[in-house]
Amino acid sequence: MKLSKFLRKNSRTLILVFMSLLLVAFLIPDTIQRLSGPDPMEKIVLGRAFGREITVADQRRAAAELQVLARVGMLQRVPEEAALDYYLLLEEAQQRGILVSPEEVRRHLAERGMPEERLREAQRMSHLSYDRIYGIIGRWMAVSRLFQVQVAAVTDSLPRQEIQYRNQTQEAVVKLALVDDRAFRHRVPEPTEEELAAFFEECKNRVTAHTEQELVYGYRLPNRVRLEYLTVNPNKVRDVITVQAVQVKRYFEDNKHRYMKPDPAATQPVEGRLPEVPMTFEEARDQVREDYRTARAIEVAQGLVNDMYAEAHRPWGAGTRGEDGFLAPPEGGSPSFEELQKQFSATYEVQYGRTDLVSVEDLRRVPGLGTAGLLMGRQYLELPELAFRVKGILEKDPGDGQPVFNVLEPAPVVLTVEMDRRTQQRTPHQAYLFRVVEVAPAAPPASLEEVRTQLVQDWKLVKAHQLAKAHAEALAARAREVGLDTAVEEAAELKGILAAAEQASSQPADPEGAPPAPERYVDQFKPFTPPQFTRERSFIYRVGTAPGLTRAVFDLAGTPATDPAPTHRVTAVPVASVHKWAVAELVEIKPIYQGPFEEQLAQSLRMAEYGAVQRFYQDWLSPRSVQDRVGFRPEALLQPTGP
Repeated sequence: MKLSKFLRKNSRTLILVFMSLLLVAFLIPDTIQRLSGPDPMEKIVLGRAFGREITVADQRRAAAELQVLARVGMLQRVPEEAALDYYLLLEEAQQRGILVSPEEVRRHLAERGMPEERLREAQRMSHLSYDRIYGIIGRWMAVSRLFQVQVAAVTDSLPRQEIQYRNQTQEAVVKLALVDDRAFRHRVPEPTEEELAAFFEECKNRVTAHTEQELVYGYRLPNRVRLEYLTVNPNKVRDVITVQAVQVKRYFEDNKHRYMKPDPAATQPVEGRLPEVPMTFEEARDQVREDYRTARAIEVAQGLVNDMYAEAHRPWGAGTRGEDGFLAPPEGGSPSFEELQKQFSATYEVQYGRTDLVSVEDLRRVPGLGTAGLLMGRQYLELPELAFRVKGILEKDPGDGQPVFNVLEPAPVVLTVEMDRRTQQRTPHQAYLFRVVEVAPAAPPASLEEVRTQLVQDWKLVKAHQLAKAHAEALAARAREVGLDTAVEEAAELKGILAAAEQASSQPADPEGAPPAPERYVDQFKPFTPPQFTRERSFIYRVGTAPGLTRAVFDLAGTPATDPAPTHRVTAVPVASVHKWAVAELVEIKPIYQGPFEEQLAQSLRMAEYGAVQRFYQDWLSPRSVQDRVGFRPEALLQPTGP
């Protein structure tokens, strides 16, 4: 009783004492820390930019400002790792002299209808003055203004957008006759050894890269690797998997969402299909058993491949990486994949395979292996890419966080995926363990003899292209006088050449083989009018997309008049990338009428500007772009500066 009376009598005094103790508990340690100096972590150097060091203290200040901006609703929640890039953006805007006054911040907040309660809440939670909060918002507005200034320079001006609209919509009526280079191959004599040697020297150290204007052959061999691999086919494991009733029941409970049936009570479809309700275990039992068997087979097969990887990689585990970033081969060697196949085939069949020397594209065509890959965080690295991250192809580890490995070093296990027909989701299926056993870096062929057959064929096509040019230009010259239709009718010699080549192409090389489909040289030569022919994105039958051809046709409309002026506007244009010459006659350019022009132009301008701004926004704010733009160089070793 005495105690309760004492507490009632001295309650106010006790509360004051308690609050004083709280102040001592919270403030004195902070004071002691400040007296002992700043947090040494804040001195850690993250990199250099703007001619000085950027430290953890700078990053923390930016992170605190981001939190304030999120509290007042100026931006969404921002991850902590964005703080450094935001600091660089703030400094970039300041370096460019972009400042926003507190008065302008207040006007901006008023225009946005910022509730006063939100500012008070932000002030209460951040323990900052209103002036400090206005300053933080002003710095964010300066970054936004810098973006607006720069995006204005990349969006198209009205004249450029009008030209783009014209290029996309204005149509021409044109007649085309195609002269195929390949029809002239049989008229080209065999090359001499001197001609062949000169052609080889010209082309041996480049890759084939035809353009519309010319044929560009190349024989440089790409990077190639030879792989060996081990895998376990889940479909074969499935045949010997046994399942128990309790496992089937548990699998159903874990995957109920996969087992649905049409709602028997529903009478009307919703969005084109009847509503669904869950199936009972009894209804789904048979399907669940088969699904569990498949899932279990995949799990067992992948586990076996993982075990083989652990055994194959064990000798490499104690190795150290050299200056180039690759593991040194173990002194005692590593087990062969044939040995691993025998060792792990006791219960389930392990398959061993070996490829030839293959390029990336060749590897993509290898069944199973070519479609496997590895998930690295959010990035999917396909096996044909992973296989070339090997010493001998790479000079050193590029340091991009993705795996690199040495010759004979087991690469990380990769998986194929299959589409689940019921859930429409991609699920892992078959696992592969592989390693590169041989590398062949890109290089020219060792000798002409390695590519002789292809070399002769390509040399003849180059010469055939020149012969086709002479005939196409002669046809164009005549068509300027009489029109393309009449010129083609008169071109008896050229039609004879095309017909003879077409007839020859239909004869089988092997007397016992079936004749191949004949080339349509004569049919291509007949004039035709493409259904739509615009300055951009015109896909032409038997030609494809040929910007040079469309440009040449529209140029005919602006060709200065000559004396005497040709009766017909005709040109001969190479489309070497598809081994053809096109003889084109411009009939008319369709007009663009003012009403539809203005209506469609407005929509086109909005879409073009929105797309350009969105692309620029994504690029401009990407961490790599920010750091490159301000010249930020990360420190290789993070060391405190000063004492």
